[in-house]
Amino acid sequence: MKRSALILTLLCLAAPLAAVGATLENTDSREYEFLIVEVGRSYGSQYRILEHSKVDMCFYGCELTMLNSGQRLWINQRDEAVIDDGVIKVRRGASVRGGW
Repeated sequence: MKRSALILTLLCLAAPLAAVGATLENTDSREYEFLIVEVGRSYGSQYRILEHSKVDMCFYGCELTMLNSGQRLWINQRDEAVIDDGVIKVRRGASVRGGW
């Protein structure tokens, strides 16, 4: 009993330290394919975001390349990227602005 209470307490204390990723939202009515290269990796992986969807990704930052248009950008942890009319726009997160 004491051991499970201790484990539960430690998990509750460690939860705020968990990584928060960037958010990628597609507001268009078509899907897009990306090449994603995450921090510390020398290779990329392909990713497809479906129409009208929102996903969390890039927990430590990454470089996104939209394969449909060739647009390339860097997003940091806690950034919000939105695809609108085939163009990615980024709102910088709290980690870049210095907090709220």
